[in-house]
Amino acid sequence: MARCRSCRAPIEWVATESGKHMPVEEREGGNLVLDRDLLGENPVARVVADGEGTHVSHFATCPDGDRWRGRKP
Repeated sequence: MARCRSCRAPIEWVATESGKHMPVEEREGGNLVLDRDLLGENPVARVVADGEGTHVSHFATCPDGDRWRGRKP
């Protein structure tokens, strides 16, 4: 588990289905679920209907999200 450099919230870096990486945070009722491999590692974020997920993109909740979007982790 990592922390956001701006707001210090706990985040996890995950791959997207397109192969890019993004920070996510745990949030019931989110719009993302994390699919993990058999060892419970290498999470890949998959978009689901709003309210059905367990995570959200940290870019959507961080006060400084626009500042970091598009940069590499």
